[in-house]
Amino acid sequence: MKVLLVALNAKFIHTSLALRYIKKYCKTYEHQIKILETSINNNENEIIKAIYKEHPDIIGLSCYIWNMSYIKILIPTLKKVLPNTTIILGGPEVSYEGEALFNIPEVDLVMEGEGEETWQEYLDYRHCQGGDIGQIAGLIYRDNEGKIHRNLPRQPLDLERLPFVYDQFTIEHLEHKIIYYEASRGCPFNCQYCLSSIEHGVRFVPLEKVKRHMLFFLEHRVKQVKFVDRTFNARKQYAMDIWAFIIENDNGYTNFHFEIAAELIHEEMYELLAKARPGLIQFEIGVQSTNAKVLKLIKRPMPFEDIKKVVRRIQEPGNIHQHLDLIAGLPEEDYASFRKSFNDVMSLRPEQFQLGFLKLLKGSGLREQAEAYGIIYKDEPPYEVLYTSFISYDEILRLHGIDELVDRYFNSGRFKHVLEYLFKCFTYPFDFFEAFSIFWEKRGYDLIEHNKLAYYKHLIEFAESNSKVDAQITKEMIRLDYLLQEPIRDMPIEFETISRETLKEEYNALLKQDEWVQTYMPHLLKLPPRQRYRLTYMDGYHYKVWNTLDTEEELLPLEKVQKVLFDYSTAQPKWQLIHEE
Repeated sequence: MKVLLVALNAKFIHTSLALRYIKKYCKTYEHQIKILETSINNNENEIIKAIYKEHPDIIGLSCYIWNMSYIKILIPTLKKVLPNTTIILGGPEVSYEGEALFNIPEVDLVMEGEGEETWQEYLDYRHCQGGDIGQIAGLIYRDNEGKIHRNLPRQPLDLERLPFVYDQFTIEHLEHKIIYYEASRGCPFNCQYCLSSIEHGVRFVPLEKVKRHMLFFLEHRVKQVKFVDRTFNARKQYAMDIWAFIIENDNGYTNFHFEIAAELIHEEMYELLAKARPGLIQFEIGVQSTNAKVLKLIKRPMPFEDIKKVVRRIQEPGNIHQHLDLIAGLPEEDYASFRKSFNDVMSLRPEQFQLGFLKLLKGSGLREQAEAYGIIYKDEPPYEVLYTSFISYDEILRLHGIDELVDRYFNSGRFKHVLEYLFKCFTYPFDFFEAFSIFWEKRGYDLIEHNKLAYYKHLIEFAESNSKVDAQITKEMIRLDYLLQEPIRDMPIEFETISRETLKEEYNALLKQDEWVQTYMPHLLKLPPRQRYRLTYMDGYHYKVWNTLDTEEELLPLEKVQKVLFDYSTAQPKWQLIHEE
């Protein structure tokens, strides 16, 4: 009996934790189970070929909103080339309204809910070639006469029995991919856009097991461990014990990502988290909206003022990155309300700002109430909102354009100074991104690929076309951001506001003066001028662009050009002002 579990991930760097759980849980059959991971971005024929070459007796396809449409395309071809192979669907996307999947005649079985025990019992059934398939909980199947049967639902798994799916070989194999981990299942909240609204209660992996697993990741210097728990801090002491453990055993390298609820953060947590090494911990916090009426409707009434206080407190030590999320298309949220939600969240300047769009998931409360709220959404996965009674399709399209630019510019972290300047030009960040997205589409930039340099140039083009923006200040801001990202030898001419040749001659002369080098970069004093030049860069500015992040004062022209020295001899570029006599 040869079993092939297939994951069509959204991106190459993603991995399937669910399939690894199934393989590890089915200990008796582990050597007969193989996992095939690929991506929805790969060619259909290549995926079919990879599956066919395994010649499996059973194929298990892991179904999510991002891959279900692709899976529906693959199934008929798979059955044609592997007519005697049993095709099984499992995962969140088939765990509700599972009978409807049998409209695809090639589907043999659907597994609803948690799959570990269901797979174990089904493989026992296949191995023994006997028993009663009707007794396997969580299974929907078609009998020999074509009749569809739904067995009793699968009861939630005792997480004491949840296996650890990683070993040294696996970690080495997944070196350039995201490592997922799960310490709990379930959620204490009842958010109407989420499948957790159907579940009741939260289950936890025993704390000592989690600590052993964390120690494994730390000892093997895993780059990042991403917890998939819906609300990691659902149990206060449990969360604190895990945070304390990774702080105490920090290897100076590994990062741990947690999705948390702001309303469940307590004073003791702030004190503990302040001790973490910068980069050790990062948080994702779902704000969703700052409109109190909207939050009440979706049953997540956390006032934004309270979230704001939590985010600010976490920010104070400067050691934890925070990702804040909004959802566009929620009931009662029109374009103006979303604009306010956007500006509220952006005022906190999170390290990452995720703008998502409502997805009407099967089984969720909002899907059941979609008609009442006038929510029109795509029939096929991911069931994304098109428009509602409160926001038009044109406005949703505009928000998609803004989302793209927030991700490329704000979330990239490469444009901090120039964005702060542009936000002030437009009063609010949303207004800038709105105007920029209109410009972006008019130029057709939404239809083409861009290299890193092009993103800077497009901002200059925008500044030159918009009366609210000073193009010269924009160029100087961009030069500062550009120079802080990586060492360069040739400054693009589009960025210039000074005579580069004159500045270059002046700098070459200074690098030959040991006294000057001793003052500004004594660690390079032993190097000859040519090597000093390769490791540093001097630029000149007409405005105090370096003050943008720290002051609200108006940018006024300087009496003379201010020289700034950039040093690339360390891991992080450093800069300092050059004081002339």
